[in-house]
Amino acid sequence: MANKLGFFLAGGLLGAGLALLYAPRAGQETRALVCEKVNTAWGETQEFGAQAAEQIKQVAEQAQAKGQEFAQAAQAKGQEVYGQAASRVQEVAEQVKPAFSQKNDELRDKIDAARARIASQVAKNAEEAQAAAESAIPVAATQVSSAVDKAAEVAKDATDAAAKAGEKVADKVDEAAKDAQHK
Repeated sequence: MANKLGFFLAGGLLGAGLALLYAPRAGQETRALVCEKVNTAWGETQEFGAQAAEQIKQVAEQAQAKGQEFAQAAQAKGQEVYGQAASRVQEVAEQVKPAFSQKNDELRDKIDAARARIASQVAKNAEEAQAAAESAIPVAATQVSSAVDKAAEVAKDATDAAAKAGEKVADKVDEAAKDAQHK
């Protein structure tokens, strides 16, 4: 896309330069007019590049904010699930405990061991959910950084192409103006 834009701008500048060269004006007027047009095009190209860079920066900031929101939401959800599971385990244990405590100590020990395993598994699941949420942030940041770098590179390429095209047009205009002046 950047190459097409660069070629379009270069073609427009070249066409404008050639039109000015064949206009029925004195050489000095033509050169002044061409210089003015080239300076205007150069300013517009720099402004376009600055606007593109600003838009890319805004997109990157928005993507980073969304990534942080996602991570925070995932962490909160993991903690919520852990809390609900722990309270449910405690509730079930409280309901089951009186019936079995009256029967024998062996059964009570098994229940306590099962409760500990469940709580351990719930804690492990919550830690894994939190770790997964935290690992999503660097991936999103890397993708945003890569997109920003690529966009900046495209903007720089477009600016460079426009500058080269402007320089070529200015050189051709100068050559044509010198030729016209000699005639």
